[in-house]
Amino acid sequence: MGQREQLAALNSLNEVVRETTDAVLEQSTRDEIEATVCEHLAATDSYEFAWIGEVSTNSETVVSRTEASVDGYLDDVQITVDPEDEHGWGPTGRALRTGEVQAAQRIQADPRYEPWRETAESYGVSSSAAIPVVHRETTYGVLNVYSARPNAFEAREQAVLGQLGEVVGHAIAATDRKQALLSDEVVELEFGIPDLFEALDLPSQPTGRFSFEDVVDVGDGEFLVYGDASAEAVETIESLVDHLSHLTAVSVTDDEGDTRFELQMNEPPVLSTLASLGGSIEHAVVEDGDYHMTLHLSPTADVRQAINAVQDAYPEATMLRRQQVTTESDRSRPTSALLEDLTDRQRTTLEAAYYAGFFEWPRDASGEDVADSLQVSPPTFHQHLRKAERKVFTGLFGSASG
Repeated sequence: MGQREQLAALNSLNEVVRETTDAVLEQSTRDEIEATVCEHLAATDSYEFAWIGEVSTNSETVVSRTEASVDGYLDDVQITVDPEDEHGWGPTGRALRTGEVQAAQRIQADPRYEPWRETAESYGVSSSAAIPVVHRETTYGVLNVYSARPNAFEAREQAVLGQLGEVVGHAIAATDRKQALLSDEVVELEFGIPDLFEALDLPSQPTGRFSFEDVVDVGDGEFLVYGDASAEAVETIESLVDHLSHLTAVSVTDDEGDTRFELQMNEPPVLSTLASLGGSIEHAVVEDGDYHMTLHLSPTADVRQAINAVQDAYPEATMLRRQQVTTESDRSRPTSALLEDLTDRQRTTLEAAYYAGFFEWPRDASGEDVADSLQVSPPTFHQHLRKAERKVFTGLFGSASG
């Protein structure tokens, strides 16, 4: 393909991606988002068809979630993510394993495309690309596009498609989080990890009981976790901070015998995955070294990924229960709507201030304390807090002119 033709194709793709991004952000469910992407790409002159797939929960086979203009192509192909299987070395399998855009520029000459070459040629396809659909550490699936043009997916075109995969992943994550907030139906996962300190090869002998009560996602992989502890458990918590790299700091307050703590975490494996899936920790307690936790996820979330995150972090973990339950939320829909009006930074600031005890009297934490936990200056903290308070109070009491 000549340089002029490549430039024209790239300009066309940029326009399609802009239109697709706008359309995706208007959708309210994952199915709608994925269908919109495939339909927009398949409708262009650049591509013959498109589909989005994911790894089956029961095997390493890639299965279709949605497709556009495929016309039976997928009926004749088998794709896996198994690197030991020849069906795992096409663009789709490689993209899911590496988390990066993969392409076959000339299907007729690419030996890795041998299992699907005859079928691809019968559909007039000369090149294909697979784009991971990702958000943070979560891979939601893979977007596959096919072109009649050989060498259709040069570096710049792959970069644009890679950005589209991130946009789609972000949109799916946002819908999952919103559904988790508004839905009373959740998938509940319950885990037990015996002898946590032994499982993590920590030297201390754990004593006491502590629980994680509230979590604030600060952004950029940073989390603040608030909880209660028995007096004898404080040393246990401090030992965890000393020996686990993702625990960066702890502060402890004691109010008339009630011990509260704040943990600062950086890229904690389970929390990071859970946050990207729109899930939450419903219950987490460590007592005399035994760890018990319950996670909640939206029914549409990738539950398998959450399970893998727990078992990777804690190889001794046992899943005690998996069930779909109806929760009894004490948050009314109007209250949830109030929080939706806040920016991410405003909500984070308000949550951190609340859980740290900034609104207690006397205060458990000063503005400077909360600002330090959020790694911002005190004036910045107060600015975000005042804006958040104003939005919440305006939603509750109406505008001054109303």
